[in-house]
Amino acid sequence: MLLKTGGATLALLCALTAPALADQDECENTVRALLYPYGENKPEVTINRFGTVKTVIDGAEQRGYSLQTPEGSLYYDADKNPVSLSFSTGETFWSGDKGKTWNLVNPNSKEVMDAVFAGMKSQAEKATNITCDYGVEYEGKTVDHLKVDHVIYNTGDKVHTEYWVDSGNGFVWRDLNHSTGSADVINDVRAEPAPDMALPPKPDA
Repeated sequence: MLLKTGGATLALLCALTAPALADQDECENTVRALLYPYGENKPEVTINRFGTVKTVIDGAEQRGYSLQTPEGSLYYDADKNPVSLSFSTGETFWSGDKGKTWNLVNPNSKEVMDAVFAGMKSQAEKATNITCDYGVEYEGKTVDHLKVDHVIYNTGDKVHTEYWVDSGNGFVWRDLNHSTGSADVINDVRAEPAPDMALPPKPDA
């Protein structure tokens, strides 16, 4: 009788635990894909994001704006003047005349970018303390609040990252990164969908 009770209890525990384990697996897969949204993790559809960027470095605050697309990113100063243009292929350009002309400041070869992507994939795979709170309220929206700790692959800096992700379409309304190491850096991006915005054409290097 005891064995039967024990077996039934074990079966009940397994039945209760299995969904939790499955949920945690799904949670971790989602967060790791956000940390490394390339290759097999690349989403079928990506919605362009435009919004505010607040960066605090050792207490000194800077504010600006950013447009983030699958092709790269465009950063603006506090007056919405475009200043920095980066492409997923590695090139970074800088403008001192409000985006009228662009100067190549970092070409980044394919070998360099391959190493960067490999490093990003590794740090996503090694990320820890991943949690997901589903269906929470955030500024009038229903979102999934995701948290993760990871280590920057080439500096060793520790980073705590949080995402506020739309429960319906996966759009990231906000992402917050707090890194500690050579400097204490907080980067807070609050974005809106920007389907009609696009990066400028890639300048001639």
